[in-house]
Amino acid sequence: MKVTDDLFQLIKSLEQAEKRYFKVFTTMHVKGGESNNYAKLFDAIDRQAEYDEDEIRKQFKGEKFVNQLHVAKNYLYNNILKSLRLFHSEKSKLNELMDILRDIQILYDKSLYKQCKKHLEKAKKIASTYEKHAQVLAVLDWEKTLARTSAYADVEEEELLGYYNDYRKAIEEISNINEYWKLATEVFLLRKKKGEIRNKEDLKRFNQIIKHPLMKSESSAITFLSKTFYFNTKGLYYLTNKDFKNLHVYCVKLVEHLESNPYLFKEDNFVSALYNLLLVQIELKKFDEALKTIAKLRSIKSDSITMQARIFVTSYDTELNLYLRTGEFDNGLKLVDSIESGLKSYKDKINKESEILFDYNIGYLYFGKNDLDNSLKWVNKIINNKDLTVRDDIQCFARILNIIIHYELGNYDLIEYIIKSTRRYLSSKNTLNRFELTVLSHIRKLINTKTDKEKNLIYDEWKHELESISGDFLEIKAQEYFDFISWIECKTSGENFDEIVKKRHLMEMA
Repeated sequence: MKVTDDLFQLIKSLEQAEKRYFKVFTTMHVKGGESNNYAKLFDAIDRQAEYDEDEIRKQFKGEKFVNQLHVAKNYLYNNILKSLRLFHSEKSKLNELMDILRDIQILYDKSLYKQCKKHLEKAKKIASTYEKHAQVLAVLDWEKTLARTSAYADVEEEELLGYYNDYRKAIEEISNINEYWKLATEVFLLRKKKGEIRNKEDLKRFNQIIKHPLMKSESSAITFLSKTFYFNTKGLYYLTNKDFKNLHVYCVKLVEHLESNPYLFKEDNFVSALYNLLLVQIELKKFDEALKTIAKLRSIKSDSITMQARIFVTSYDTELNLYLRTGEFDNGLKLVDSIESGLKSYKDKINKESEILFDYNIGYLYFGKNDLDNSLKWVNKIINNKDLTVRDDIQCFARILNIIIHYELGNYDLIEYIIKSTRRYLSSKNTLNRFELTVLSHIRKLINTKTDKEKNLIYDEWKHELESISGDFLEIKAQEYFDFISWIECKTSGENFDEIVKKRHLMEMA
């Protein structure tokens, strides 16, 4: 990260309410005309799509602060952080606690010890209720300081022993959290390094962690955060082993744990827990449960635009995939208006990867209902975007789906050109594999075949070839993007594509 980009990135991360608060903060805390200069500098940087310091210097040519722009930027950066601290001060119990502890220091310096004690009682209650263990220690330190300052007047021996026991308990809880954090981090790093378990040595290391005495029972985790680490560690272990049934058990346990302590968990942790539960529900084909989890996800009312955008992407992307997998294309198309609206509302908060996934899946939905013009429109949004640098897999499959759409439209004159263009593109991405070659070769055969009988023979040959590579990883992934076998069956049987996908899904569920 370049130092010159820090201010730009901070400004771009702000939500509208935070920006408004900063403008008010500046007028109140920055003297005279300087506040206007900083507001103008803020707006100029905010308008930029990418940080361009030369453009900033041109825009403010003649202004005194440009002579030392780095000083002005640093001052603006620090003032934004100050305004954010104030803006969020009442939203966080930790901030509230830190403010009370600062007040206690001020009152103590003024020898207002009785007032100190009142504030300490409030701080202790908040710190204990919200499991702010470090602040519990700070409160206990203040209690001991006040007792010592008063030469232990009116302090019973039992009360002093209580300070000792409370301090010891807080340290024990912090230590417990630290031990579970270590175990959770070890499993995370091991999975990051190794990925899926490939040999006995990998399995041995994972098992060593999961057989740790602290992992034998959740009762050993004595705090909210310790239990959270415990459930996460168990879940990641079972995910690595592809034991989805046990993974589901611990995903459910984690969600229930968070829901039973609503004042302790962070919003983003709850969203992550629900999303992980969703993924395993879909893996286990628990689709009715998945829809309930999606509804629960959307019921979260967040003040944060960033979090709203995350919930939007997570819930709609998962629901779309669910309907594509089950053949319920009609239900999927009912979501399109909401998705288009969300893509506009959260435009600045949604990454390109999420956008391209929506474009592809919506294009696939329209294809499934034989609305080929709309399907082509959404797929072309991917193909015609020359600036895309993410998800080569989706970009490649958009081109494969494009060929299938034009084949269905009967645009045979175009297809030969599109096949050549697609082949060049796939080669440039080093993704031209057996599966993709099969698609290109059989479409080429089909457009050069005149009779239905000959076409059916080609479809049968193609289906047999796809089934022969069905164990191949790339073919399995390809089926997630487009159900070629169902499409071939619809061409030979005359049934609708979505109906065949639905039938195949019901057979899998039986």
